[in-house]
Amino acid sequence: MERAGTASAVAEPCGLLIGGAWVRRPRSIDVRNPFDGRRIAAVTAAEPEDVQDAVGAAEAALAVDFPLHARCTVLLAAAARIEARHDEYAHAIASEGSKTIREARREPLRAAALLRLAVEEARALGGETLPFDSRADSANRQGYYFRFPVGVVAAITPFNDPLAVAMHKVGPALAVGNAVVLKPSSATPLSALRLAEDLTAAGLPPGRLNVVTGSGEALGPALVTDPRVRLVTFTGGVATGECIARTAGLKKLSMELGSNSPVIVLAS
Repeated sequence: MERAGTASAVAEPCGLLIGGAWVRRPRSIDVRNPFDGRRIAAVTAAEPEDVQDAVGAAEAALAVDFPLHARCTVLLAAAARIEARHDEYAHAIASEGSKTIREARREPLRAAALLRLAVEEARALGGETLPFDSRADSANRQGYYFRFPVGVVAAITPFNDPLAVAMHKVGPALAVGNAVVLKPSSATPLSALRLAEDLTAAGLPPGRLNVVTGSGEALGPALVTDPRVRLVTFTGGVATGECIARTAGLKKLSMELGSNSPVIVLAS
């Protein structure tokens, strides 16, 4: 089985991304290769106050005009950067998630394709005109609607497919004009932080994407209950999904809930 290289192949990432600035805190979390337990990096451990700052930065970013043509330019540039760094992403994914390097090399290319698809869909997204003449008193009348960004999106991602699942949430949300606070799994945060680096380097305005790293128990309640968050998208366990549904308040929820599926390989 072909595995990732040594720990030196995984560059130490930056801290938290809040309002376009990389922020470090005194506490950190070790990221370990689950295959052999070795430490491969350390990431900043955010506090609930950092979550509040990230949500505030996302809300403030929405007040700054970021039209569709500009969003498309930035996101396409980010997709190109992801492809250019695909080997670096692959080693991070293989090291933090214990995928084979062959499996891990597929994920950056998938993420770039997802981002380009989000751009295409955003360009085609519009409203609709509806005829009202199904009732006699509404003959010769029409209704119409437009689609608008929901606002601040909280995106919580699991340990598996750490880059692709993050892109499934972040890419479409940014493409249609939202601002995002991303909380990746504390077990596999490295590729999500690299994604934030590439989106920032591609010209994403400050606050449109914020990343907070840390445990779900410490950061989750502050993120999902904040009334400024208008949509929570979560992939993970059923119990956590039920907890989010009970505590989130009046906001949209988009959840994919599943379970671990272990495979035991015996010597025979």
